Amino acid sequence: MGLNRQTASGDPDGIKGRGRLALLVFSIMSVLYFFSILHRVGIAVISFDIMTEFSTDASLLGLMSSTYFFPYAIAQLPVGILLDRIGVRKTVVSLAAVACLGSLIFSAGSSILMLSVGRALVGFGVGGFYVSALKAIAIWFGPRRFATLAGLLTSLGNVGGIVATSPLALLTLAIGWRGTFMIITALMAVFAAVAWLTISRDEGESFRSGSSVVADLREVFSNRSFLLLSIIPFFVYGFFISFQGLWGGPFLMDVYGMDKAAVGFYLMFIAIGFTIAGPTGGFISDRFLMRRKPVMVAGIAVGLAFWSILALLGGSMGPCLIASSYFLLGFGFGFSNIYMTISKEMFGSRISGTAMAAINLFNFMGAGFFQYFMGLLLDTFESGARTFPAYQAIFFMCVAFMALSLVLGLLSRETFGGKEGAGRSNASSTTQDAVKKR
Repeated sequence: MGLNRQTASGDPDGIKGRGRLALLVFSIMSVLYFFSILHRVGIAVISFDIMTEFSTDASLLGLMSSTYFFPYAIAQLPVGILLDRIGVRKTVVSLAAVACLGSLIFSAGSSILMLSVGRALVGFGVGGFYVSALKAIAIWFGPRRFATLAGLLTSLGNVGGIVATSPLALLTLAIGWRGTFMIITALMAVFAAVAWLTISRDEGESFRSGSSVVADLREVFSNRSFLLLSIIPFFVYGFFISFQGLWGGPFLMDVYGMDKAAVGFYLMFIAIGFTIAGPTGGFISDRFLMRRKPVMVAGIAVGLAFWSILALLGGSMGPCLIASSYFLLGFGFGFSNIYMTISKEMFGSRISGTAMAAINLFNFMGAGFFQYFMGLLLDTFESGARTFPAYQAIFFMCVAFMALSLVLGLLSRETFGGKEGAGRSNASSTTQDAVKKR
């Protein structure tokens, strides 16, 4: 099954992506990414269930949860390399099989070790979904729609973050956390099969790398602008997902005495903020500002505001402030996540999979480290009592490193139009021509 597409140089506005197949591919990849987010943050609402069932403490729970992120991080470079060589279809479906196996093991696990093994396999498997979806957007849609569609992808996928709050909490109350994750496993397997049947094999030679793996990796990791940029997701995403995906729930339970349903309700505001901000930030960047850097910096600044609110007022917030501050966290990350687009534009379409996977590696290195480290801090302060001063120490740490990320964002280079990747691909040449005409 092929897609009739024009060359990037003849389609600066992405007209080639209007075909039904392109929209179908985008939809399927968004659904798979949905499951990635659902697995990623779903632990927050079942954290107390797991701690009670297995009699574990905060640091061990954090370590178990973080086993998703380290294999996810490890998967990034192999996924990027495979995408640039064998294409989206084979890469994403192979990894989906690994994710389904891991989800099954997690659902049936009889110990923290088995849960960790299952979660690690899930992390490695779904580690290919996001970057594969971004590569698919680069292939089937024009470069001047990339940021908008990448933002829409994160928003659609982040419906998983909404489902992982109140709906997931209510379902676990009805059938238990094991039955809930069994259902998730079955649904993910069905959509992996749909992906195999629908994703086109015709991806175009301009989106395949003809150089060696070592040469591609050297090109990415010797780029100083990329190395500067890579520090930002380590902190920004590391803090974001550690709170949304694990400690944001226990914080409300420990400090405010909330039950699971109430926690799920407030966590939903993070996902709502992210869902709104993703396509909004991309659209503003693509169509109005025609710049990436201001959108990223604005997102980091909003995230800094969230952590400052929690550090200063987190022990005495009312319902409205809790909901609005949680919304700020999601909204800020929805804007700052445009660093994925920036990484693509630094290198162009030929090695876009490797470039985006490389920046995503730092996302999940930060996520895996800070989920565990925050749990360790909670166990250390006041003998593990998990009072507000223990959480406050974490929040002040986040404020300090978010401020550093803001400085790094201000020092980063603008890449709209593929300025740093000029001449590396037809797609980047097209967007440069568009910028010059303006």
